[in-house]
Amino acid sequence: IPISLIVNNIYQNYNNLKVLRKNEAEFHWSHIIQYEELRMAVSKLPDGYGVMLLNRHAVKMTLNWLCNTKSFVGVHQKMLFLVMDKYSEDALRKVYPRLNIVIWLAPVLQKTFRPYDTTYMSFFLMRTNMIHALQKLGKPFWMLQADTVWRDNFFNLISTDDYKKSDILLDQQGYEGTAPIRKRTMNGANFYVPVKSTSQSLVESWLSWQKSVYITDPDLVKMFCLREDYLCDFIPYSLVTGWEWIYGDQKNPPIMIQMDGETGGNKEKVLEKYNFWFLDRNDRCKPDKVSKGVMQMNEGTVPRVMTQSKNREQFYLKLGEILNQIPVFGHYSSIYGGLTSLYLQFF
Repeated sequence: IPISLIVNNIYQNYNNLKVLRKNEAEFHWSHIIQYEELRMAVSKLPDGYGVMLLNRHAVKMTLNWLCNTKSFVGVHQKMLFLVMDKYSEDALRKVYPRLNIVIWLAPVLQKTFRPYDTTYMSFFLMRTNMIHALQKLGKPFWMLQADTVWRDNFFNLISTDDYKKSDILLDQQGYEGTAPIRKRTMNGANFYVPVKSTSQSLVESWLSWQKSVYITDPDLVKMFCLREDYLCDFIPYSLVTGWEWIYGDQKNPPIMIQMDGETGGNKEKVLEKYNFWFLDRNDRCKPDKVSKGVMQMNEGTVPRVMTQSKNREQFYLKLGEILNQIPVFGHYSSIYGGLTSLYLQFF
């Protein structure tokens, strides 16, 4: 039975990779870089601008983030929104008409993403192609995600000049109270991409791997960083943490919390339980809700909402900690664990 499961999994991964390589024709970096609308948009933005990718299924989450950051001077103006359908552009412009929005139509990415299916993995492949294209346009930038909660203006509180030698500046899994063995490991949601040659080499490497191994880019970058193939630096927890901060002592609140960890859908309803959903039923921004959410972060009183996804995620994270502390095996597991972790998704 184990042998048949492994063979079946290899067969599925082989077929999935064929789908990914076929899908890439809709968003290959060499096509993206020639898109004049994108080139013009980037030329008007400052170094260190922010980038968000979305399709119609992430519009509400993006509106929630825009509401959260509406009062932070200059944040919206420093953002580039790369959308994959006309609906997303229209929905965002209806509320925020002056946003910097560029459409890159990708029909294969119109469906709702499910963790580790080919649409989900194609999105990450598209993201890497987009990163590589943006690097070629000559300005460093931040890749950001909308399922975050900002306590203050993140752009004003981090200096990328402190990381000039770095090939990439990454967010970390967990928070200050996370086990040391999991620290300095890419979370994969919010990170800074320089444009120097070694940084471009890093992106080229992970793009090549993504088309050869069915694996997410955070697992790949973790491998490159732990092997010290490239110089990786990490954003301090005082600025960015994962959702696990909420389940710790909630001391030293970060500037930004990454609110992922929900793989069962209904993320909007879960964020509402945290008091981190800032829109009313008509998707209008409610500043009083933002004030309440930010106050909770400041005071360390964010509700500890437990869901099936959170329980499962905490179990796997703890299991990974235990495996990575096993002598000899743990060293290689911490570096290459992502190459085999997907087997758990099928078994």
